[in-house]
Amino acid sequence: MALGLTPFRGNWESRWFETASAATYPKGSLVNFNDAYRLKEYASTDSQVVGIALSYSTQSTSIRGLDMVEVALPTPNCTAYSDLTTGVTQSSMSIGKKISVYKQGNYMSYASALIGEASRFSGIAQVVGPIDATRSRVEVSFNLEAVAFYSGSSATFAS
Repeated sequence: MALGLTPFRGNWESRWFETASAATYPKGSLVNFNDAYRLKEYASTDSQVVGIALSYSTQSTSIRGLDMVEVALPTPNCTAYSDLTTGVTQSSMSIGKKISVYKQGNYMSYASALIGEASRFSGIAQVVGPIDATRSRVEVSFNLEAVAFYSGSSATFAS
């Protein structure tokens, strides 16, 4: 069963954020802010990520009358496991390689070596561990210039 992205090593922080009313994403999804600074599912046109959703948006928790979702925020030196789709080879996920993350099916969970040459936005993560073929996953870290917290990244809403 696919788990999406799963926090692994390091000191991940956990925070609650309001989710956009129309946003639907599962636990393990990569999330970002929309233009009103409410959570939405990460899109390839986004320049940053907030973190990993720790619950389904449709199972949000009411806090102060707002629909909130708990999110794992990557801090420096954090890593995560990312599921892989079939056909991904170790050579395409070499340690040190910059990669993107994309949605397939109901999960925003898959590390991908396909980065548009014209877009630096796509390379939001880096491979830091070898492929775990038994569990079909790879260990990645997020590029600090591509995260919303603990970086110099500024939000752009270029979708």
